[in-house]
Order: sequence, then structure tokens, then C-alpha cells
Amino acid sequence: MPRPPLEVGTWGRIKRTEIEAGRHVARVRFRDIDGRTRQVEAWGKSGAAAERTLVKALKDRAKAAGDTITSATRVEKLADFWLRTKVDGSGLAVNTRYRYRWVTEKAIVPGLGGLLLRECTTARLDAWVKRYAADGGQGNARLARTCLQGMFSVAVREGALDVNPMREVETVAAAESTEVRALSVREVVELRTCLREDASAVSVHLPELVDVMLATGCRIGEALALRWAEVDLVAGVVHLTGTVVRDPKEGLFRQDTTKGKKTTALWVPVWCVEVLEKHLVTVPAGPLGLVFPSAADGLREVSTVEKQWRAFRARNPQWSWVTPKTFRKTVGTEVARKAGLAAAGEQLTHSNTAVTAKHYVARPEAATDHSRLLEAFGA
Repeated sequence: MPRPPLEVGTWGRIKRTEIEAGRHVARVRFRDIDGRTRQVEAWGKSGAAAERTLVKALKDRAKAAGDTITSATRVEKLADFWLRTKVDGSGLAVNTRYRYRWVTEKAIVPGLGGLLLRECTTARLDAWVKRYAADGGQGNARLARTCLQGMFSVAVREGALDVNPMREVETVAAAESTEVRALSVREVVELRTCLREDASAVSVHLPELVDVMLATGCRIGEALALRWAEVDLVAGVVHLTGTVVRDPKEGLFRQDTTKGKKTTALWVPVWCVEVLEKHLVTVPAGPLGLVFPSAADGLREVSTVEKQWRAFRARNPQWSWVTPKTFRKTVGTEVARKAGLAAAGEQLTHSNTAVTAKHYVARPEAATDHSRLLEAFGA
């Protein structure tokens, strides 16, 4: 059986030869960027020195061939190429880039990385996606499928494959969404009172933060990115212009766009204006001008607020079902009931009302009374 060809940019076993005392040569077969295998050699005063020189030259030579994608390229190399050229430095949101890299490095490379591209059939990829959906969850499997689709699109454009094998891989069904649960008006009043009576919550300004979220429907990161310069206490308007995110490489920073990539001006109720006026006296604008800074006057972590909220729930178990996202659902539900679904979508800055209706508006416990419209049936 013939020996399989080397991958482009790789070499075989290095052979050392002593030509004469103090003069050695190291030789090896190297597969170049054009796909042809050539013998490469280097000289040195000893066999080890010759090999070191050769390996250095091979690594430099491999860099030129390193980004060449062929049908003999392994998935792990394609994944790295895709992340570097199509994800890193792209216009994708920081959290999206992080999620793509996470699922690629934690699931795709361990599960498929050793396969050659020509071995990646639709059937094989479809089976892997289904297994991952069962083991890693439908949400992660949907994300992995998206990443694989992108990777193999690159492989097609690079000429490594004729068709994208992911094209016919079955779509992963979305997990059944749970029923939207929102706070009632009475519960909002009770929760706000409970927060103000909790000394630990008060010490980290959790009541004021929750109030802003309940008055706007904004996300945690957007509230933490809010600056006093973006709050008009006279007009009763706040401008959402960014969000707080953490990047594995860049650390914690303020992203100057919201999740919806739009600056949003939202009118807030009078009670929220009063809360912010008092808060400004208690927490004057620091060096970054943040409404909700950290204890060190810097950016406050979303994960820190989530941890503080869980601690509050542990002290007040009657709110154990409430998460920070519940506040956004509560705003969506209340606005939808009083002003309609379109108004709720606008308040939550959704691009379409389908997302609003499915994920952010709780269904009423009883249908609206339309009985008088049907009285004619009994005549």
C-alpha cells in the first residue's frame, strides 16, 4: 500500500549524515506550498547542530504554506484558519466572537479536529452534530453547526472542497421555550421594597440598578455602561449607547454599541428620575462618569451583579425565580398589555416583534372578555 502524502507544510523523518569530522548534514522530505515534495538539507558542525538549523528553516518555510487549505488539511487547522481570518478582528460582537471560539476549541476541535477535510462527509458531520446536541445541549449544537458551516464555506472558497458538506446537515431543533414569566405590578412594588430593606443590596446600589432596568427594559451590561452624560434628568430621558463586556484577550471594557448596535433614547417614569437624582448625590460621577461604577470607580462586571443578585435571592427566597432578565420581560409584558406588541418591541429595541412575543411577553392568565361579541349566536 503506497505511503500517504505528507500534508502541505509538513516534513517527514529527519536523517543525519556525517560527511567528515566536524561536518554533518541533516536531510528531510518537505511538502511545499505547491504540493510537491522536495528534499531539504542543512549543514552543521555536529548532527544535532545540523538538525537544529534544518528544523528552523523548515518552520520558516512551513509558514509560507501554513495557511494553504487542501482536501488533506485537518479540521483543526481549518478551524484555526477560520478563527484567525473570519472571526478575530471581524465586525462580530465581542461576545459572539468569544462564543464561536469557545465552541470551536471546546467541542469542534476535540470532536472532529483529526479528520482530513476529504473525510468530512455530510453523513459524518450530521452524526456528530446530533451527538453533540444530545451531550452538549441543543443551543451549543446550533452554535457549533453555524461555526462548521462557516469553516467549510472557507474550505470551498480555498478550493479544498467542491461543495460544503454542512449544507445538507439537518438543522438542530431549538429547545422548547419555557413559558415567559414576568413580575406583576404588585410584585414589582414588593420587590423594590424588599431590595431597599436589604442592607447588603443597598451597599452595592442594587435597588437603584434594578430600578433603572425596570424603568427602561435595558440589559445588565447596558445599565452598567450608562454614563451620567447620557442621562437627562430634566427631560427624563436616558440614552443607551454601549454595554459592558469582557473579552478573554482585552479584558473588561465598554463596548460603544449596545447589543442591538443602535443608540437608543428611552423616556423613564418620574419615579425613576427621582431615584437617579438621589443616586447622583450618593454616587457622584467618578473618572469614567458611570452611573453604576465598581467599588474602585471602574467598570462593574456583569458577572459581579449576577452574583450579588443570587446572594439577594438566597437571603430572600420568595424571589428565587426572578433573574435579571425577568426585569426585561416584566417591562415587555407591561408595555405590550397597555400599548401593544409593537410598542413593547420598540421599548426593548427589538428588530421585530416575533422575538418580543416569544421571549419577553407573558401570556395573560385569562383571555380578554369578548363574550358580548358572541351574544348574537344565542338569538
